[in-house]
Amino acid sequence: MWGKRGHRGDALEELLYYTNQYYHQLGLCRVDKVSTPIKVVEIDHQGMVTKGFFEKKSTVDFIGIVQGVCIAFDAKETNLKSLPLLNIHTHQLEYMRDINKQGGLAFIIIHFKFNDSFYLVPFELIESYFENSRENSRRSIPYKAMDARFEIKKERSGSILNYLETLNAYVKYKSELEVKHDCTNH
Repeated sequence: MWGKRGHRGDALEELLYYTNQYYHQLGLCRVDKVSTPIKVVEIDHQGMVTKGFFEKKSTVDFIGIVQGVCIAFDAKETNLKSLPLLNIHTHQLEYMRDINKQGGLAFIIIHFKFNDSFYLVPFELIESYFENSRENSRRSIPYKAMDARFEIKKERSGSILNYLETLNAYVKYKSELEVKHDCTNH
């Protein structure tokens, strides 16, 4: 049980790792996998770690820069037709909120296994579901809430998850939100 709970996005993380390497080779961005800080306590005579613990909570799965803009995102996979909010930890939400406040782009890339689809879920949508969950019983982000603009397509025979194209749609979405916000405040 313990071995499964913290690794819900491993296949997706691996796909994103190779995608990020591909993007980097093309000079499009620099995005790195964030390691979870582990304190090694004991090593056996063969140099294998036999005892250790997590030093602190990690942030998100990937952090990087695209055309001068900081991005931070987490990879999530689900067999359900929704993403349970319990799969998004408070410290991850806070980290994404900080990135967003500093002008960066924070989001989740989710793989819905039931139909093998991939979506970028903007921080703004994630935060609204967390806020609304306090007032109603909805404790997940449903598949039907996914925006077609944020669907991510696999390319190169399925070896690349082309999220940069979808990231452009997110930038446009954020600028539309800012215009709406400016109009309501004047």
